[in-house]
Amino acid sequence: MKMKKSFVLIYAFCQCAFLYTFGQLDNEIFSDKYPVQESDSGAIKFGFDVSGYFWNNEYATDIAAGYTLFGYQFKPYFSYFPSERIRLDLGGFFMKDFGDSSFTDIRPILTIKYKRKNFAFLFGTIEGAASHRLIEPLYYLQRVVNRRIEDGFQFKWTSDRLFLDVWLDWVNMIRFGDPQQEEFNVGLSFNYLVYDSRNFKLELPVQFLANHLGGEIDTNPNPSITYFNAALGFSLIFPMPGITWLDEIRTDNYCADYFTGEDPFEFPFGEGQGFFAKVSGKYKGFELMLSYWNGHRFIAPQGTPIYQSVAWDYSSSGYTEEDRELLFLRIMYEQKFKGGLSLAFRFEPVYDFGNSNLDHMEVLFLRYNTDFLLNKRKRK
Repeated sequence: MKMKKSFVLIYAFCQCAFLYTFGQLDNEIFSDKYPVQESDSGAIKFGFDVSGYFWNNEYATDIAAGYTLFGYQFKPYFSYFPSERIRLDLGGFFMKDFGDSSFTDIRPILTIKYKRKNFAFLFGTIEGAASHRLIEPLYYLQRVVNRRIEDGFQFKWTSDRLFLDVWLDWVNMIRFGDPQQEEFNVGLSFNYLVYDSRNFKLELPVQFLANHLGGEIDTNPNPSITYFNAALGFSLIFPMPGITWLDEIRTDNYCADYFTGEDPFEFPFGEGQGFFAKVSGKYKGFELMLSYWNGHRFIAPQGTPIYQSVAWDYSSSGYTEEDRELLFLRIMYEQKFKGGLSLAFRFEPVYDFGNSNLDHMEVLFLRYNTDFLLNKRKRK
């Protein structure tokens, strides 16, 4: 199904207002956070964050490759709180894939975080990946495994009505004569509660990403280019008091866009669009979700590969499909145990209308995160 006219997107966007969801996809277990509390002022802590992952993509399509990620991540760190508003973290990140005798990734971690009421500023290793709260066509959730650490700076505002996340993620630096291009990402994630009453709530989410490739001191022959992605949506939330198995009914819908103002030498498309909607039901730790995607010439360098109109890697690199129409069924379970252990399981069959394929993905994710006080804090 082609989407050459912009009114097609607008029509689909409006029609999806009648799709209701029971809750929404919760990626809390995949998020990285550096809390700052007034009670921690003067404290020195040692902590460690351990994750085990099994991520199996079974895709029989040329757009997205089928492969398995199986291993663990370990992040030990020291935290110092010189005041009630500042947190300093120093540690390391280690990643090991099973079946590989060497570590997949080893790197230092340093975070400086300043927090005052709702505002926070981070420098160094930021609260990245799933913490940005972006939709899957724009941002690949699997980055919590294959690119969990993001370095740069970040501004955040979090309140009952507003979530704002603005960041710079420096992916690749260059020196004189390097063959690779300089690369960095700039992002914005915004969600505002416009209206709040006993009967319903209205939220407006806006998301933006820019992926820049360039530089002036490298030897790469490719020209500089910036790829832009944006998403605009709305959510209607209807509280359901008195029903023990249902907290709320809501609708979440997005129009997504891709464009670049320069010659897209890597890809055959300079612009594209997409429409994304979700319907789900949630009971305790279980969640059943139905997701729909319709994209035309859509490309997102940081997005989930199966949503794209261009194949990224492996033997089918460069393969294109102008139109992508997908239907996902997600069966999910998440559980938090006492002591800091969390577990997530997901089974996600996906039907590709264009290729008449039924593919699937399985995820098992375990996480244990804790810290210990190393000194006695002085009482004020």
